[in-house]
Amino acid sequence: MIEQFYSIKHLSTEQLRELFSSYRNRGWVDYDYYKLMPEGVTPPELSDEEIMFNMDGANPHNYFVFMREMEDEKDGVMIGFGLTDYPSFGAYLHLDESLLDEIVKKYELKPSENSSQYFPFSGKGSEYLN
Repeated sequence: MIEQFYSIKHLSTEQLRELFSSYRNRGWVDYDYYKLMPEGVTPPELSDEEIMFNMDGANPHNYFVFMREMEDEKDGVMIGFGLTDYPSFGAYLHLDESLLDEIVKKYELKPSENSSQYFPFSGKGSEYLN
């Protein structure tokens, strides 16, 4: 199991919007509340334009994580965006793991200390894993 977080705190609002718009067509978006909600309560679906309008580089709910073999998650990259007009939930862009190195290099992302890693097989992984 691998869960490697990368800091995106250095990215401006415009850079987050550019990241989202550049990679949106290569993945999918879902939404989730930050706090547990009653079963059946789901956040509204927003247009891509509304997601980008509500992005803020300073939002503490923004994050970037690479996951492999994590329970209930598809292997790949997940980028969480806090939304200014919707403070109770976030939008999450899911991308294929093959995009990790490209995005890390392009946006100069650095591994965060908030990561947990377990490598059951040596030699398996990305060059940008911490």
